[in-house]
Amino acid sequence: MPLTPRSTGFPAGLPSPWLPVLAPARGSTAVATYLRAHLYGAAVGRSLLDRCIRAVDDPDRARLEPLREQFEQEITFASEVLSRLTPIGTPGRGLLRRSSGIALGVLPVGPVLSDPLARLGVLEALRTLVVAKRSMWDLLAESWVADAPSGGEGATVGGPGTRRVLMDLAEQAAAQAVLLEELRRTYGLAVFE
Repeated sequence: MPLTPRSTGFPAGLPSPWLPVLAPARGSTAVATYLRAHLYGAAVGRSLLDRCIRAVDDPDRARLEPLREQFEQEITFASEVLSRLTPIGTPGRGLLRRSSGIALGVLPVGPVLSDPLARLGVLEALRTLVVAKRSMWDLLAESWVADAPSGGEGATVGGPGTRRVLMDLAEQAAAQAVLLEELRRTYGLAVFE
């Protein structure tokens, strides 16, 4: 079968063998990429938390409010670790919050209009992000990030106490997940009564 000038001869959807293949990230580059992804998730989580706080009843609002400060401290710590790993820096918080706010702006959850099913959805989404965050802190606490410099690229992270901080953050995320699961169940069962 003759090939047309636009045809590559390879099945659609498969990469051309002529494209360069990048080596997978390792060491501090991999950790920096991982932290950046989690910081984007944290921005979405922070926006979801704001929506959850506005959507729940007053007693539950008081239980969720302390999570705002915890989220900010976690974001600050992750940003500090990331800044020690790479000169590129961290994603701007304002940009992250605006982009996640726009994406979540269509959800009918707030003090005036509160769709019970949408409220359940934001509680479930936030709990899922918190579980992923706990996984990140656990993984970093068990890695070289906690105590020793990486094997490559000259990045130094960790040092005395870093492993303990990471473990404490994992425990804090576990407690956040328990609270969010309790609220999810309470509001979820109310939806289906």
